[in-house]
Order: sequence, then structure tokens, then C-alpha cells
Amino acid sequence: MQHLEIKHLRMIAAIAETGNMTKAAARLFLSQSALSQQLKDIEDKLQAALFFRTRKVMLLTPVGRKLLESAKQVIQTLEDAELEIARTVSGEQGELKVGVQCVFCYKWLPGAVRVFQKKFPNIEFEIGTCRDLAADLASKKFDFVITATAEPDDQHASQPLFADQLVCIMSADHPLRARAFIRYEDFGDYNLISHAEKGASRFYQLLLKPKGIEPKRFMPVGQPQAIVEMVASGFGLGIMPRWAISGTLETHRIIARPIGKGGLPVTWYAAFLRNSHIPVFQQEFIHIVSKMKMDAQPGLLPERA
Repeated sequence: MQHLEIKHLRMIAAIAETGNMTKAAARLFLSQSALSQQLKDIEDKLQAALFFRTRKVMLLTPVGRKLLESAKQVIQTLEDAELEIARTVSGEQGELKVGVQCVFCYKWLPGAVRVFQKKFPNIEFEIGTCRDLAADLASKKFDFVITATAEPDDQHASQPLFADQLVCIMSADHPLRARAFIRYEDFGDYNLISHAEKGASRFYQLLLKPKGIEPKRFMPVGQPQAIVEMVASGFGLGIMPRWAISGTLETHRIIARPIGKGGLPVTWYAAFLRNSHIPVFQQEFIHIVSKMKMDAQPGLLPERA
């Protein structure tokens, strides 16, 4: 019998935790077809099914449950060993400078930093706003930048963190509340409250302006909470990442709808210099962010208020 590899154990854990091949593939940075083939190969080698396939969820078989127990122990032991080696090599000394290109990141970054600093208490941590990704990475202002606009080239590489979706938020009594999704042309009938100035708003510059759609008024507001309050008060529509607004929907009189019939997907990345040395603690922080966001991915927003 062929020996199991650590990649197989991570695969089993990811499928079991997400219950979904698509989400598991995203967590492992594989295509769904590659993950399916990998699962088939290992089941063939073991001559046993690890999951029951249903239309909605992947369920562990008795053999799968037994293997998952061992997988968790092995993965945790390996991760602990890697971290211990990293601490020994670095002397638990170092610095990690993270840039962000979206103000909404500040909502969840503190949680990731707390988890990271428990593992690396002596690593100095710095967070700042990145205005120019290429210049800030070249000058070593940041070790990596969290962005939704990564464009790998000869100088820059990127690692996917998590998938997301931009949604339109509005007051609970807004005229568009009954819509299952918001059309782009609808933005021409209302004020648009944005976290960025008009010239820096990618939503306006890439999606509205080329279509000749002009909001009644473009209202730049710097802080996410201020956007929520203005939207709730009926001043206009707002655009936010789905994960950033999911908890707020429960405490404010606002609702959210997908943009366009198929939604407006976006992927967040960690972008860094291609030939730069990436210390273990930097990779661990990227892993923490990716795992936190995958585990906390909200379901689809309701189509009706």
C-alpha cells in the first residue's frame, strides 16, 4: 500500500471541515478537479471510500472519521514542530510589516494579529495603509500587502487568501429592498456613498463610468461605520465586502443585495516581492488570515428582507 502524505491528510481535513469540495479546494489553493482527482487517487490506494457524496455536503464514512482523527494529530504535531523550529532559528525576534489597501480590512485584522502574537510574542508587528503597492513593497515599507487587485508580474507574486463578494447595502425601507439583486443602472438613480474618492473608487471607475452610469451624487466617506450609519439613515447606497457587513446586518436597519444577477466576486491576496525571503512567521500570518476567513465565510445573503 502506498504511504499517505501530509497533503492527503490536509485534503481530508479540509473537506471534512468545509463539507464542500469547492470550499476545500479554495482553502488548499487547488482547482476543484485537481482536488477530486487527489481524493480519488487516495481512495483507490486505500481501497476504501472516505466520504459519502451527497448533493449538498460531503460526509465522512467510518473509515474517513478514523483517518481524520489521525490526520488532525499529525497536522497539529507537524505545525507545532515547524513553529518551534522557526522560533529557534529566529530567536523569536523579527518584524512583520503588513500593508492594507482597503479600510474594511481593519475590521478583522486585529483578530488575526491576536492569534499570531500568541504564537510569536516577540515579533514586532506593524500595520499601515498602502497607497502604492509597487512602491511600498520596493521600498520595504511593507513585507506584504493585503489587496483585491493583485497583478503578478516579474517583480511581484501573490498568494490567495480568501474569496469574497461585493454587495450593495441600503436602508431597510429603501425602494430597492424587494430586488433579488441590484442592477448596475440602478446606481444612476441614487446617491453612492463610498469609502474612497471618486477618482480612486474602483467600483465607479471600472464598472459604472465605462457604462455611462453616474450616481445622483458621489459621497466619499472615509470610515466604514460612517458609511453604514449614512446608509441606514437613507442618504444613499453603499458598496461593501460581504464578510465586512454580515455582522452589521443583525444590529442595524440595513439590508444587503448582490450586485448583478451573478453577484460581484472578488478575491483577496497577499502580494509581495517575487524574490524576497519569506520568513516562517510571515507565512504563518498569511495562513492564519486565510484559515480565519475560510472558517468564517458567511452564507449567501438573503434575497428578501
